[in-house]
Amino acid sequence: MSKWIHIIGVSGVATSGIAVMFKKLGWRVTGSDKGFFPPVSTYLQEQGIKILPGFKSSRLTDEYSKHPDLVVFRGTVSTKNSELIAAERLKLPLKTYPEILKQYVVKKDKSIVVTGTYGKTTITALTVKILQTSKIPVSYMLGGISPDLKLNIQAANTETRWSVIEGDEFLNSYKDKQAKFFYYDPTHLVINAVKWEHPDLYPTESAYLESFVKLVQRVPKQGLIVANATDENVVEVCKYAKCQVSYYAVDKKLALVKPDWYLLKESQPLPSFIRESNGKPLEIVPFKKMILGEYNLENLLAGAALTYEIGIVKERIQEAIQDFHGIKRRMEIRYQKNEKVVIDDFGSSPVKAKATLETLKQEFPKHYLAAVFEPNSGSRVKRARSLYRGAFANADLVIFPRFTGVGSGHLEKLMSPENLAEIIKNDALKVEVYLDDEELLKNLQVLFKSYQRIIVIFLGSHSFRGMIEKFVKEI
Repeated sequence: MSKWIHIIGVSGVATSGIAVMFKKLGWRVTGSDKGFFPPVSTYLQEQGIKILPGFKSSRLTDEYSKHPDLVVFRGTVSTKNSELIAAERLKLPLKTYPEILKQYVVKKDKSIVVTGTYGKTTITALTVKILQTSKIPVSYMLGGISPDLKLNIQAANTETRWSVIEGDEFLNSYKDKQAKFFYYDPTHLVINAVKWEHPDLYPTESAYLESFVKLVQRVPKQGLIVANATDENVVEVCKYAKCQVSYYAVDKKLALVKPDWYLLKESQPLPSFIRESNGKPLEIVPFKKMILGEYNLENLLAGAALTYEIGIVKERIQEAIQDFHGIKRRMEIRYQKNEKVVIDDFGSSPVKAKATLETLKQEFPKHYLAAVFEPNSGSRVKRARSLYRGAFANADLVIFPRFTGVGSGHLEKLMSPENLAEIIKNDALKVEVYLDDEELLKNLQVLFKSYQRIIVIFLGSHSFRGMIEKFVKEI
């Protein structure tokens, strides 16, 4: 009889990947959650994973009075969750998904970990695609759904030569406050950006930086760090590295240290990544890309630099970049007709939202830009107020919907949509709050019809209760 795994909070991107991974390993898989929305719900259904709505302690005992051999829970699940309480009472093996990744996915002697405040999912997916294009067996985990990869988690096996893990600085669980990325023991590390966020977990910027410093110090002397030379905090934390650091910069003029890699955007006939040493180009990598967003040039450069440094030839890098489709919910165009566009993006913190809106304003300067923003719980604590300064300066309209509730494990009182509206009004923006989804959609449709050039972008880690799908259908 096959082993049984039950996953509490299966609708997360990583936990859904864990579910599919164990099914492919031959386990019986069950999973529960309070809500299921695309693209994760679609992914689970396509993979034949049964979805159980809500949480019930009885799910940990089957018709034969058997219990799961393993219970995995998402770190944000409340400590009052009935299934979590039952698992502890029954003394069942209980693990978070980083612990599972360490056991089943990480290749200890060749572990690539991609981290940073933003860009890590795209860089991880590109790195995996480059390795696969090079016919190199790779295990991996990425915190998103990629059109290029059938799975978002692939277990290691005896043939695996590299593992590539997206390393999140978020806490492992309410019981284990250390960052998830500490579980993955990197021999090779990518750091794209270090901008203070999650103020509910890191009360000060220095506390946030300290977590990255500790990670950098764990990379062995014979390892490698590939780091963004234009990010002040990245350069600062990399001063503590014991290993070689290879720096990259999209704009060489903005580099704070001499970059080993940079973008030559004006090169003809194609833009090129340049590998330089002692002021002389050692390698030129011309490339074509199909993904949207100028900021993705930085992500592509990071993935190209890392893979080249570990021995991948430039032809395979070029081939992978040209056929790379990005990540769902990362500047994903959900509707486009003439000059009217609807975009779905994961930017659930003011730091991420700011970067996305700046990119859109650069690429579409004549468009009216309306942002529907739902912050994650960490961006709703009072300590996060300062992070909102100027975050929405490039939006013509900011809309706050009703916020998705959080579990009782979050001990701090969170700001409401009305609270955040008051904060960003200081930027002289037009701000609206809608606690009713239908009213929001109705007014958004009127707005969309009234402009010849308009972009509506939904920014948030949740799925907006199906509003995006309804909006696209109506327009």
